[in-house]
Amino acid sequence: MVAQAEHLQNLLHLFDRFEIAALADPSRTVREAMAARYAVRSVYDDYRSLLDAGGVDAVLVSAPAAVHVEVALAALDAGVHVFVEKPLCITLADADRIVAARDRAGKVVQVGYMKRYDPAWERMLAELPKSAAELRYLRVMCHDPEWVPFFTEAEIIKGTDVPDDVITATRQAEAQQVEEAVGDGSREAVFAFSDAYLGSMVHDVNVVHGLLERLGEPLPVQVADAAWWNEGRAITGSLELANGARWDNAWIQLLDVREYQEQVTLYFRDSLRQLTFPSPWLRQAPTRYERSEADELDRSVRVFESHREAFVRELEHFHDCVTTGATCRTPPEQARVDIDVLTKMFRAAQREDS
Repeated sequence: MVAQAEHLQNLLHLFDRFEIAALADPSRTVREAMAARYAVRSVYDDYRSLLDAGGVDAVLVSAPAAVHVEVALAALDAGVHVFVEKPLCITLADADRIVAARDRAGKVVQVGYMKRYDPAWERMLAELPKSAAELRYLRVMCHDPEWVPFFTEAEIIKGTDVPDDVITATRQAEAQQVEEAVGDGSREAVFAFSDAYLGSMVHDVNVVHGLLERLGEPLPVQVADAAWWNEGRAITGSLELANGARWDNAWIQLLDVREYQEQVTLYFRDSLRQLTFPSPWLRQAPTRYERSEADELDRSVRVFESHREAFVRELEHFHDCVTTGATCRTPPEQARVDIDVLTKMFRAAQREDS
């Protein structure tokens, strides 16, 4: 979905930096539709055939999370740079394998955390105080109705012709990896951990980790509590910072409510700082950064908004990393910290259930 909704059209828009040289998808319907839509000359039914054919400098991995590790490792072994959508992978061991393979290959691996490239997030980051000493509370809330309000059926091509053996193997791999990570490979646990915690909440955890790192907060943060219910479509996690302040994180999915909500709020002793994100599927919709402080007896609020697209800016950064040696802002080591915290959240929720 994210390839169709964002990446392919953004790569085409950045024609001065990228050429879409090849595309791989197990669905013939999808790959032929995308090849026609974006004038891609070479199409394949799996990533192995694409890599074996050669002729590419980098791959963008926008596949189910369970196969991220095998595609990334194969690409690095082939001497190809890798942009991999979040989550980087499902287990910490696989994150370590990707880091090691990147180092051996001497190639770039960038994780698709587009919010780190949002100008509003960058502005909040730049204005943070020097430490977290006066941070009293941190709250994150996200309601994600998925894609239904934002796209028509014709805009997102769904392939009903993916071979059964591919579907079965991918589902088995996901269940095995989730069981390795958290000790439970049941259908409910797989959705809650792989889709909800790693697939969705990971964005906000990564956003906050970047802010806390700037504040000098030790990472990973200590997980205090967590819970998930409604088959994993509602999840929470609570963490304790070094100064005793709490960070509460919640994600909920109500598919019948056509409203996206996402806010990250930091409560300091003398100010409130908040990011309000629009749906990621709304193009050129600005993220709003607000900073509220006392002005003698009054309240002073400063607002920053930008229409620059975070999805585009992360691809521009990837190009810079590959072509000029720029330091990657969202490397796999960073993603490993996120996966570590989310794994501990899920395990905390399991302890509560027991």
